[in-house]
Amino acid sequence: MRAKFYSDEFRAEAIRLVVQQRFSASEVAARLNIRSETVLTWVRRFRYKRSQLYEADRLKTRLHEIATERDVLIELATRLLDKTG
Repeated sequence: MRAKFYSDEFRAEAIRLVVQQRFSASEVAARLNIRSETVLTWVRRFRYKRSQLYEADRLKTRLHEIATERDVLIELATRLLDKTG
């Protein structure tokens, strides 16, 4: 059997119905006349990508905080050395 290809908009709508509107994958599949396994796959991929993006954002924020702390410590160390040297 040949694989079907769906537009990005079609996939996004199916995912939106499951994630935001809280329909089950089977309900969405029935409404859109596609297999529920297809909808489940799309939703799983969406959630995985979203969790990866969230983690990347969290790490970027933490990296910025650590860099700021480092800069403050360098400035304090420089001032302390200037006073004692």
